[in-house]
Order: sequence, then structure tokens, then C-alpha cells
Amino acid sequence: MAIDPARRRAFLVCEGNDILTVFDLETHRTIAHLPMAKGADVVMFDPGLGRIYVACSSGAISVFHMDDPAHFRKLPDVPVEPRIHSLAVDARTHRVYAPAEREKGRPASKMFVFEALAG
Repeated sequence: MAIDPARRRAFLVCEGNDILTVFDLETHRTIAHLPMAKGADVVMFDPGLGRIYVACSSGAISVFHMDDPAHFRKLPDVPVEPRIHSLAVDARTHRVYAPAEREKGRPASKMFVFEALAG
């Protein structure tokens, strides 16, 4: 779960259903259900860009954009190595960091760094 305290939103993911749920913390109601890549593991929120990132063990980072606090849309998934289990978002630069335990199927210790694009 990730929270946007300014807009009172919670972003919930569960590995079993591959859905991002956006929840209104004031009204206690669901705002949106959005499909994502298989195997959701961790969710992070970038308040400056209004982006939600979900690391999925299937080999993708699912990306969502908040157009406003009531409207969300899915952006293209970013392919990564399978089994990414962690993400970090730099709120100043909007870079997304994803450590990987494999590269091209071989054991490794690698950090993927993504530059967020306007969209």
C-alpha cells in the first residue's frame, strides 16, 4: 500500500488479483480498479508527477497516472527482469529505482534506474 496524504488517497495492490485499487481515505470508498501486470509486489507513489508504480514479479513495472484525485489511467508497463521486489522513487528527480537479482536470466546484483517522462 502507498498513500497520497495530500489528496487522501490509498493505492492498494494484491499479488493474487493483479488489480490496483484506488481508495478514498475520506469517504472510505473505492475510486478505481485498474489492471496491472501479474504478481504485484510493492507499490510506490510520486506525488510530484501523480504517478503510481507497481513492481510486479512477472517482469514489469506497471505505471499509472493520476489525472486528478478522481481520475486515474494506466500507462504502458515498463519491462524489467522478473522478480523485482522493491522500488524507490526520488521525489526531487522523479527517478524510479528498482534493484534486480538477475540480469538476462543470470544471477546478478543490478540497479535499474528509470527517468519518468511526461505523459
